[in-house]
Amino acid sequence: MKIITKFILNLTSVSSIVLIATLNPSQFAVMGQVIPELPPGKPNTGSGGPRFIQPTENIDDPPIGRVRSVRGGCASSNQLSLTALVPKNKIGRTVSDYPTFFFYLPPTDAELAELILEDESGNQIYQQDLTIKNLSGVIGVSIPANTNVPPLEVGKSYTWKFTVVCDPEDRSSDQLETGIVRRVELTADILRQLDAADPRQKTVIYAENGIWQDALGTLAAARRANPNDKDLAADWESLLDSVTLPEIAKEPIVEREAQP
Repeated sequence: MKIITKFILNLTSVSSIVLIATLNPSQFAVMGQVIPELPPGKPNTGSGGPRFIQPTENIDDPPIGRVRSVRGGCASSNQLSLTALVPKNKIGRTVSDYPTFFFYLPPTDAELAELILEDESGNQIYQQDLTIKNLSGVIGVSIPANTNVPPLEVGKSYTWKFTVVCDPEDRSSDQLETGIVRRVELTADILRQLDAADPRQKTVIYAENGIWQDALGTLAAARRANPNDKDLAADWESLLDSVTLPEIAKEPIVEREAQP
């Protein structure tokens, strides 16, 4: 009986050695390692759609006064107000020279809106006037790539201001959303992943690396091209839910008329 027991123990030991030998380095590293929890403010990225991961350096709110929202008096009784599609702290990272910003525009009597972009010194570097008459839903506002508008610089932060002009004669009733966009640079590894990815996969890659503007812009473009795609609609809901904007996910993405 002792001989049989000793044989079984030896066989188990040999099997364990063989199992360990077949593990690759990354699998071996997980053995006995405690998986760290995500820092506060970082939603988990489970299955079911892309989830935005807040960059560690952006978890804390920005200095008071740099980011604000002001509600004016020209919106309808719609329960949703003018809303910028950005993370809760109003800071969005981008890898684009000329990013696109997204806003939910509620039904309103206003006919005009404007987007202003300022550099770190508070100098206005861009302004765009928009016609929004009879327009409601999620809209994208792009900074045009031309010689009159300098591209965003890597490592720099810019303040954007999106205003719905309720009364051109009395701007005190304007509706205003303000936030910050930061230009960052992709690592070689992320670039390789993006090169081999389709739009849905790119959205996940951007979102999981904290690059909000490009995650949202990539997915919005895919949805506009495929408005009846249920998977893209589900991805959209998941992405907006990860930045506490689930109520906006049901609103339509609408196209604005080309500006003169």
